[in-house]
Amino acid sequence: MIKLIFEGKNYAINQAVNKANEILESPAFYEKVASLPQMSNTDLSSQTISVILKSSNQKIFISSFWNPFSKPTKIEKPCLFKVNTYKMSCITAFAVNTLINEAILSVATKCDGLCFEETNYDETDNSNVFPWRIGEIAEILTRKSKLYTLHS
Repeated sequence: MIKLIFEGKNYAINQAVNKANEILESPAFYEKVASLPQMSNTDLSSQTISVILKSSNQKIFISSFWNPFSKPTKIEKPCLFKVNTYKMSCITAFAVNTLINEAILSVATKCDGLCFEETNYDETDNSNVFPWRIGEIAEILTRKSKLYTLHS
């Protein structure tokens, strides 16, 4: 399974990384990925993507930077991406979405079997675009686990 590693002292990023790792260890996450309809920017089935992600024993390192004029994240190397603390959401579910989305992009740069076409998508279209949709699943699971904790 993919494992995210952040050794910085930013509390919000640490919290989001811990939650993202919980999601990446959860069988429910891979079941949800496998049950998605065909992605519009890859020939791989959702089931195949789920198997590839689950069997990937990849450590992804995360570092942080601050720049109000830069993108929220940037991939530095296949197994390293940086998070812009200025643009990172303080809402854990949104941050988890971003982290898992970027982790999958990072894994895809190293894994030949995980291929997709880069797509400019419009969020209002709600298209089934890989890896954006998988980040969205992680966000939903994060919100559900928070609700479960509140009701327990």
